[in-house]
Amino acid sequence: MSFFDKKTLLAELIDRTEIITSNTRSFLRLEKNQLDYKPAIDKWSIREIYEHLNVINKSYFNNILKRISTAPDVNILHYQSGWLGDWIYEKLMPRTDGSVYKINSPKNYRVTLKAQDAFDVLNEFIGHQDAMHDILVHVSTKDLNGISIPFYFSKLFKFRLGDTLRFIIAHNERHLMQAHQVMKKIPVTQNG
Repeated sequence: MSFFDKKTLLAELIDRTEIITSNTRSFLRLEKNQLDYKPAIDKWSIREIYEHLNVINKSYFNNILKRISTAPDVNILHYQSGWLGDWIYEKLMPRTDGSVYKINSPKNYRVTLKAQDAFDVLNEFIGHQDAMHDILVHVSTKDLNGISIPFYFSKLFKFRLGDTLRFIIAHNERHLMQAHQVMKKIPVTQNG
């Protein structure tokens, strides 16, 4: 279990969200065929990566907003993560060498290959990051330990709000790194 100063933790999560948003905006400079490029049959394109993130973010944001809108304001200055929350966070976070712990997405959170335009997918994700920023500001007066959110892998598990916020951002960072790896593999003939 990790112990955090709540204000410092939320400031760090806001900074990381802004970096994710900025990096995502860089993909808007690519062409549609580049965003749809798949490095292999069983690998996701940049658009598909962001479709997956949009599904996860929508699911989490709905649950978070329901719970924080009715939660009382509190004057709690610290946050202590749960041991399971720390363990899952460590599995989601990209390692310092850029590798990741292999995790398969549950079927209901996999890409459905909707006919949604790649630029719309990216802009939707950027909108989710704006919503995440608003949530992080709003929860500064909430009990990050006392509010529980269902885990996306299984509704049987609930995690502290603070752990959930850390998961979401680590998950976004993990897939942002994946999108950058896909971009590096786009053939020169696919570039601009």
